[in-house]
Amino acid sequence: MNERAPTENIDLERRAAPRQKRSQERITKIVAATKYLLEHDGVDAITTSSVAAQAGVPVSSVYRYFPNIYAIHCTILDEFMLEAEGIVSKILEDPEEQDWRISVFGMLNGLRQLVSGNPSYGAVFQLTLTTPELRVVRERWNVRLAAVLSHRWHKGMDGFHDGDPDVVARLTVEFYCAAEVLIFATRDRPEQAETYFNETLMALQRYLAPYLD
Repeated sequence: MNERAPTENIDLERRAAPRQKRSQERITKIVAATKYLLEHDGVDAITTSSVAAQAGVPVSSVYRYFPNIYAIHCTILDEFMLEAEGIVSKILEDPEEQDWRISVFGMLNGLRQLVSGNPSYGAVFQLTLTTPELRVVRERWNVRLAAVLSHRWHKGMDGFHDGDPDVVARLTVEFYCAAEVLIFATRDRPEQAETYFNETLMALQRYLAPYLD
């Protein structure tokens, strides 16, 4: 059973780690163990005790670096966001005159590949929908991604017209992130997951076309 406390009292920040190599190695082991459990046993199996056992460290070591299990999840989400931002930046740096479908859908396809290649990212991202303690992290990510698109569209890139860039960008991100959770949930049925992804792109194309065509 996951630890729980009043949401307003939850500390999601990792504790400052000593610079010693051994301490850094333990942190790496703890995060890797959490990813393994997320991928193989699911979120319900994640506790500080199970993480410690998988990592081969004392439970006290987990608490030394992380105040609670949510802080470990948050660390994994931060890793995801860092990698995702790299993907988004690389794809959207293509020439301005490029067709918007290539830019936007290339970005979404890159994010999908990131999640499918790292199941722990999908698992913990899914957890943000049902865990109040992590909802603020998902909200932060959605806002950051929407801001990238909004900034682009405020400058008229992708031919944006006849709409509010902030609203359109936020709805685009919210729609895709919700669909990504469904796609991740069907990852053991690749054909179904692929169908959901293609339908998501089709729906987004129809939504964005009036603003970008």
